Amino acid sequence: MKDGKCGKCGEKMIKKGVIQSGNSKYDVYRCNECGQEDMKAIGVNPKYHR
Repeated sequence: MKDGKCGKCGEKMIKKGVIQSGNSKYDVYRCNECGQEDMKAIGVNPKYHR
């Protein structure tokens, strides 16, 4: 995913939600045309780092 566009078909991707995996958080994006999903790291969860 680059600049909010789908790498498969080139259409605009829409934010689907946020996933937390371990101490990291990711934004999940989904393409309306082809259904491709992609994740982008948004940072670490501060409660794990004291």
